[in-house]
Amino acid sequence: MAGVTRIPLFRRWNLTPREAAILCAIVLVTAAIYLPSLRNGWVFDDWGEIIDNKLIHSWSFVFNSFRYDVWWFRKPELLPQSVYYRPLQNEWFAANAALFGTHPAPWHLAKIVLHVVAVVLCFRVAQLMTGDVAVGLLTAAIFGLMPAHVGGVVWASAIPEPLSTVFELAAMVFLIQRKPGWSRGLFISAILYACAILTHESAILFPLLVALYVFIFEGRDERTSARIAQVLRTCTPFAVVTIAYIAARLNALGPTYFLGTHRIVTSTVVRGFERPLPNYTAVQLLMTMPVVLIVYLAVLALPTMAGPTHAVEFVTSPQPTALISAAALIILAAVASVLAWRSSQRRIYLFCAAWAALTLAPALNLNSIWYLVDDRYLYAPSFGWSLAFAVAATQIAATSARARKSVGAAIAVLLALYAVSTAQTEHYWRDDIAFFQRCVEIQPDHSDFRFNLASLMNKAGDYEGAVRVLKEGTAVDPGNAPMRMRLAQQYQRMGREQDFEREFQKFNELSAAMVKRRNAAVDPGASQTGTAP
Repeated sequence: MAGVTRIPLFRRWNLTPREAAILCAIVLVTAAIYLPSLRNGWVFDDWGEIIDNKLIHSWSFVFNSFRYDVWWFRKPELLPQSVYYRPLQNEWFAANAALFGTHPAPWHLAKIVLHVVAVVLCFRVAQLMTGDVAVGLLTAAIFGLMPAHVGGVVWASAIPEPLSTVFELAAMVFLIQRKPGWSRGLFISAILYACAILTHESAILFPLLVALYVFIFEGRDERTSARIAQVLRTCTPFAVVTIAYIAARLNALGPTYFLGTHRIVTSTVVRGFERPLPNYTAVQLLMTMPVVLIVYLAVLALPTMAGPTHAVEFVTSPQPTALISAAALIILAAVASVLAWRSSQRRIYLFCAAWAALTLAPALNLNSIWYLVDDRYLYAPSFGWSLAFAVAATQIAATSARARKSVGAAIAVLLALYAVSTAQTEHYWRDDIAFFQRCVEIQPDHSDFRFNLASLMNKAGDYEGAVRVLKEGTAVDPGNAPMRMRLAQQYQRMGREQDFEREFQKFNELSAAMVKRRNAAVDPGASQTGTAP
């Protein structure tokens, strides 16, 4: 537009003033939606990783985080403390602690700024891949307001997912814009990949995305052998980084914990108890996987699904839920594949599916995670979802004027629902009590959540609230012996001796019945005679 002065960045991105204004509006609205979280306090792992971390202000914390696992500071004399090697996560904590101390508001502000950077990078990657500014803007809007991101943005200690995603998106920008050969842009992209993998181990699959991008978008007119050779040349720096990371991880964790599958018992101040990670069979994991994937799809697609937890448990025996989920996944995948193949943008759809699948894959190692479904694991995969959605919407809108109006109205409604749901979900991360109250609402039969909530209420002096939480737990699961014991202890704490004796007696009855069932399972004859072996 002649005579109009443009900001240099927008000029390099070939944006008109109107397009630049829309991008700025998306950024501002995204930031505004999250600004209420500045009132939030510390939640869950924040206490162990930040507040109670006595070494966070020391140089040893900075240096040793590259040598040891991410939780090394908890018991430096007993290493490793976890199966996670994420040195840049601890560097983020150290930098924030040095700048902001222990006041939560600036920590939350830093996360909001990081999310805004991710939104801008989403726009740029989408624009570069499609050559369409409208697709880039819609991708940025969907990604910025998606409720699934709330946990990753407003939870101070949930930094690995958004930070590693920012590095991956930035690496894609430099990869796409690089000059032919081993250019500076390629090496910058590899360095950013190194930062991503040192922040979160899920980035280890990023070189596969690089290979896929080069193969399907570059050199399409060349022979397959030439394209494969180009892929190998381009991926060489990323392979070197991967090998170096593997060596560093092996040095930090040792061979026993290297693959991240060894179960280490962990505890935090908020949890207040220790328990091992599960260890289910391959068949049980296979039955559980479709349910987990369906819930993840629902969290991406439905604005109201986001939350601090989800009512998903391991499927330990054949159940209709697992079969229905598997059938639904097969049908959805078949329909999506047919529609994508018929589209002129099939290459974009293929890349989006690969991005979502490869960035989510590490979170599907179900035996090595605490909760089967966690919204923050969708932070990186949601870029693939957002881009595919934006491409599909713009393709439909281009068919006619009526379609353009309908698509525009539908997107406006969707983004409004996203904004409302995001603002509501932020509330659940206000503090520990709000967090666990919401967890109990979602999973009322989850004992750990009730125990945590009751402990926090006791700490706050709300003894009647703690009793109410535990009594509701016994109503939901009358045969839960540990819940009866905790309720008995609560009554004893409050001096209610008759209530204590009643609940303690119930605990003894349940415990005796449990022992009897266990003995009967070991020696069926014992249950018939009524004697224990």
